[in-house]
Order: sequence, then C-alpha cells, then structure tokens
Amino acid sequence: MQTADIKPEWAKQLAGGFCHLTAPFAVHPQDKKRARLAVQLAREAGVTRDQFIIEARNYLETAQGWPTDIEEQLVRVRKYIGDKL
Repeated sequence: MQTADIKPEWAKQLAGGFCHLTAPFAVHPQDKKRARLAVQLAREAGVTRDQFIIEARNYLETAQGWPTDIEEQLVRVRKYIGDKL
C-alpha cells in the first residue's frame, strides 16, 4: 500500500459515522461516537467544513451497503458538524 492510499484518522472515523457502510450518519450511539471523534480530529488537523463534506461524499460514493441518497446523507453530515469546523 502506498502512503497516498492511507487515510488520515479523522477520515477513518468519518466512515465509522456511517457504520463503515451506508447507514444514516451518527444515528447509532457507536456511530455518533465515531462521528464526534472524526470532527474533533478533523478540527485538530485544520480540515475545513468543505473538506469534511467532500470526504463524506467521496466515502459514500464508494461505500458498500444498502442504497442511500448521498445528498440526504450530506444534509445529515452538515447538520451534525454545524459550526464545529
């Protein structure tokens, strides 16, 4: 695996906010915990709100799981992160 293929920890936790599938973002308590950590780590890394949303879109476009409405999911992500980033 090349270094460019390795995701930063905040992006790994972001995927966990979707239960590492396509579940609704930060609904289950464990997913919410991972989403909270993703936002915290992203903020510490200087990630912008837009970068976070782009990563969420990129994740959902390739995630395995049941069909999901990506735009609806991104509304949930935006609402969840609010002004934290």
